[in-house]
Amino acid sequence: VKFGKSTSMDRILYATYNLDDITFYRPQAERLQGGLELHMFSEPTLLSSNGQIDEAIAAYAAALKGYSGILGFHGAFYDMVSASLDPEVVALTLRRYRQGLEIASQLGGDYLVFHANYMGGWKLPNYQIGWHERQVAFWRPFAAEAAERGIYVLLENMWAPDPAILRDVIEEVDNPYMRACLDVAHATLYSELPISHWIEVLAPYLSLCHLNNTDGRLDNHAPLGEGIIDYSLVLAQLRALPAPPLLTLEMSDRDVVSASLPYLDLALAD
Repeated sequence: VKFGKSTSMDRILYATYNLDDITFYRPQAERLQGGLELHMFSEPTLLSSNGQIDEAIAAYAAALKGYSGILGFHGAFYDMVSASLDPEVVALTLRRYRQGLEIASQLGGDYLVFHANYMGGWKLPNYQIGWHERQVAFWRPFAAEAAERGIYVLLENMWAPDPAILRDVIEEVDNPYMRACLDVAHATLYSELPISHWIEVLAPYLSLCHLNNTDGRLDNHAPLGEGIIDYSLVLAQLRALPAPPLLTLEMSDRDVVSASLPYLDLALAD
């Protein structure tokens, strides 16, 4: 796959949260030469239950049989702190992330998204320096493991106030399988810098964007046309990049997805 192909059309992925979503979105994802991004394997209750997770993997393998599109995964994120000062927290985070890597490998995944989880509320003078060092130490060997399996690791912004925080980690890890995922709504909610700056800074590493809108108060995953983000400007800047990123419609409500499609340049004809 799949990253970095030049195309005149937006290349979209549908976020899926259950088996029915896969059945529903798969035909169009394949027809548009886009894909699916599976979010169900980020759930703690599933990841902590060996019996359930084995059944889930088998069920999704059956649902994806013969699938020809891009296949992404959203990794665990609840309470995950890869840059924690507590080694036991880091060990749990690594275990969950390796579970995600194994699941993605079994199901033929192309990439895994993980939150950077920079704690932007901590206004401590040395926090960013230590955080950066611990992140590089965490991600360098993990990215090497993922590369051996041919799976990309995409670092996503959550509370980070500045895109350079993510860029600097990716640059120092220095592995072509470690790339960036820009969540446009997260950047809007938790950063005072314009989205245009986020795109410009992350552009050399940007393989994926999570798209949805927000009212400016909550991360409410609204349709692209309903909120404070002007997606006509955002999408124009993304399309102008030398290698436009994949675009995940990160919305669990199918009506919200449908309302967002007119903003995208898609080959929708039968």
